[in-house]
Amino acid sequence: MSAIFAGIALLVALVGAVLVAVAVPALFGLMAWDLTRSREISPAEVADTRLRISMERNVARGFVIAGGVFWSVASFAGLYVFSDSGLPNALFAAGIPLVAIAATLIIGWYYERVAAALLALASVGVVAWGIIYQFELGVWGIMAVFLIGPMLTASVLFWMARRDQEALELALSLQPELAFAEARTQ
Repeated sequence: MSAIFAGIALLVALVGAVLVAVAVPALFGLMAWDLTRSREISPAEVADTRLRISMERNVARGFVIAGGVFWSVASFAGLYVFSDSGLPNALFAAGIPLVAIAATLIIGWYYERVAAALLALASVGVVAWGIIYQFELGVWGIMAVFLIGPMLTASVLFWMARRDQEALELALSLQPELAFAEARTQ
């Protein structure tokens, strides 16, 4: 029975490694391709585009906050309860994810593409960390659901929000009648 489980785990690990090896360059290639093109927005889409941009940004920020809070609580509980390291060490470990999410939110507020690239690279770093330290299958599941997935989702949403914002700005600059009243020159 253990040989079958080991074979399945090895197969899942190999398929996962191939997916990461293909998906990460594809993601960066898609980001580079997206930089080179712009999308036109028709006048009817302006209000919907603003709402979509806002939703993409807020959902990306929500993923960052939820992930940071989860890992903060998990690291505190893990160190305080299971390893008896004491309250100061557990609080310090819990503060690290909080500092990371604060930095991500600050960077993502002004430089969404940089935040997207950093989140994608951090996801690759987590996969490399798991390969180096030979995570078990359960740990891979936790990391995929609670760390890699949310970081990649936030990365894509930050990227899409920036792309849509630039397309909207381009459409408004090409069609001044769609711009805000205070932005128009007389």
